Amino acid sequence: MTKVLKRFAPLVWLSIAGLAAWVLVERIEQIDLDQVLLDLRAVPVPIMLVALLCSAGVYTTVGLYEGIAVRIASGRNLRRQAFRTAVIANPLGRAIGVAMASGGALRYRMYAPEGLSIREVGAVILLVAMPYVFGVGWLIDLSLLLHLQDAARAFKLPVAIVAVFGVFGLAKDVGWLAFVASRKEPITIRGQSIRLPSLRDALVQIAFGLVQISLMTTILYLFMPPELNMTWPAFVAIYCISFVAGQVSNVPAGLGVLEAALFLLLPHVPPGKLVSAVLAYRAVYELIPLGVALSLLLIYETTNKAGIIRKRFRTSGSSP
Repeated sequence: MTKVLKRFAPLVWLSIAGLAAWVLVERIEQIDLDQVLLDLRAVPVPIMLVALLCSAGVYTTVGLYEGIAVRIASGRNLRRQAFRTAVIANPLGRAIGVAMASGGALRYRMYAPEGLSIREVGAVILLVAMPYVFGVGWLIDLSLLLHLQDAARAFKLPVAIVAVFGVFGLAKDVGWLAFVASRKEPITIRGQSIRLPSLRDALVQIAFGLVQISLMTTILYLFMPPELNMTWPAFVAIYCISFVAGQVSNVPAGLGVLEAALFLLLPHVPPGKLVSAVLAYRAVYELIPLGVALSLLLIYETTNKAGIIRKRFRTSGSSP
């Protein structure tokens, strides 16, 4: 099964990227770049400040959970180091693309000096992905069920079909909690024993995921034009599906894929205004944190190398 998934994964990525390119080419003619720039300049300062606070909230939440993940994986309390690593690895991993691999490499680079093994770092990488997975699942399913009419209109599906998707999705979410609550033994996959999280850990993952995704959704929602004509709870499912499409494509930052998904799901929003909203969102949620991450990484590498040089100097100085 794993070999089949690996074989067809590139085809899935190419298909998503190709569909995104087709949608973007189709919409690009309707976009007035001068108007896009005017819309960006017209963003009210209070809206921008709230969006920046939401972005800070996202990375604060990510950093706090990283500390929990490190403690679960290694039994060690490295909250400060974990917070720094999360704030560096998440924006850089998203910008480079294939976030699990690129962000994972950065995590190993920063956790290895702290004494974490490859297996422990691998466990951390898996654990920090869980809040996104569970948070997206719960928010999509609840949004579909609580806003059936809006979802049916956005996805161009009958209300009954949307309700079925929502019910099955929610059953999957609740079923996972029931599974981890009832099973205490590890599960074995391809000879590897994997310890399941406790019910408490699973609830913590869901809570952190709900906060992260909710704040991310709010950032884009704040910049959306009045033509959206949709409440925040109804918008959640559309954002989550668009965000997941960008992540699955493995395109750096989901560039073009997120926009194409939003074009498809929000055809009533003028393309130019939608592009303005996404550009503002990317600036607040991706570009500014990326600049912070690069600065922190430079400080980390400089400090780390300086420490190595001092250690070698002391060693050579103390030798006969």
